[in-house]
Amino acid sequence: MFEVSRVEPFSYRFEITWKTNNDLVADASIIRHFETAWIPGLLQTPAYARAVFTEMANMHVLDVRNEDSAVAARLARQPHLYDPSKRFEFILCEPVLRWRTVPNDVLLPQFDRLLMITELPNVRFGIVPLDRHLGMTPQNAFQIYDNVAVIETFAGETYFESAESAAYLRIMERLWLDVVTGAAANEIIRNAMQRLRD
Repeated sequence: MFEVSRVEPFSYRFEITWKTNNDLVADASIIRHFETAWIPGLLQTPAYARAVFTEMANMHVLDVRNEDSAVAARLARQPHLYDPSKRFEFILCEPVLRWRTVPNDVLLPQFDRLLMITELPNVRFGIVPLDRHLGMTPQNAFQIYDNVAVIETFAGETYFESAESAAYLRIMERLWLDVVTGAAANEIIRNAMQRLRD
């Protein structure tokens, strides 16, 4: 069981974090992600995952011994998306699609993958548009695995359970009021793709 409000620094956890997150995905029946900067790991293509991994390793000055195995560990959780016994919820802020955090030739296949994921019957997917009047300001990204909330910062990851985790569940439900879904969300993705091609 996770300790409440336990923080693990990246310097210690970076190479094992993705394995631990894989365990969280495997054990949870409902997985929720709210993202402000990156495509969620569960939805990343191999090239996008490698770009994220490289940036994080450089940022934290980590000596990464095996980049391929670290990327493979992240991708290993993705087959759970096709498990009908699990439910997934993803909310992305539109800057996730607008910022050029990785090269265009990495972003385009990544956006194609997003469009495919939105069609899965066990996935709820929404985007917070840039021009939407918000009822709640998106302050930071987080993930919720059943009753375990994970908040990632520059310093590391913090784990919450019980009442604190329930607060993030309430925040997630409130954020859904500000999103677009279905065809409107797909149009935002396609518009982002077109801007990359222009």
